[in-house]
Amino acid sequence: MRRGICAVAAAVLSSLTAAAADPPARFMSLRAPGAEGRQGPSPERNVMWVYQHARLPLEVIGERDGWLNVRDPDGAEVWMEAAALEPRRTVYVRAETTLRRSPRAGGKAIALLAPGVIASFTGCEGEWRRVAVGGRIGWVENGALWAGDCAGLASPIRP
Repeated sequence: MRRGICAVAAAVLSSLTAAAADPPARFMSLRAPGAEGRQGPSPERNVMWVYQHARLPLEVIGERDGWLNVRDPDGAEVWMEAAALEPRRTVYVRAETTLRRSPRAGGKAIALLAPGVIASFTGCEGEWRRVAVGGRIGWVENGALWAGDCAGLASPIRP
């Protein structure tokens, strides 16, 4: 009987620990320029970065009391107030790449995207990502992007 009680107690403790754990990582974007990335989840903690690009994609890797622990495209990890981010999905161009009309290497070129460009992210097809930037909509190979993970997209399949 005692062994059964210990097993139940261990199972309850395990489920409580899992419930307190951070949710899986997800991507969001910066709502407005001037958002402060802090050393910890408090307005009293040191400001590490001030992010100046609205819509910059950020990977949420943890949460605590209205604060989000995020990773930026350069790999820096900081804490930000949750209100500074929005669920809109964007991608960051890491390497010069071609925006194409269709999701294939031979697709007609629409534009050349330079590193640092931020684009809206709306769909996936294999290793291709459907993005919108500068009034143009097209496809880019995921290898040239940061934050091109299809998980969490409203419609991860090509429309």
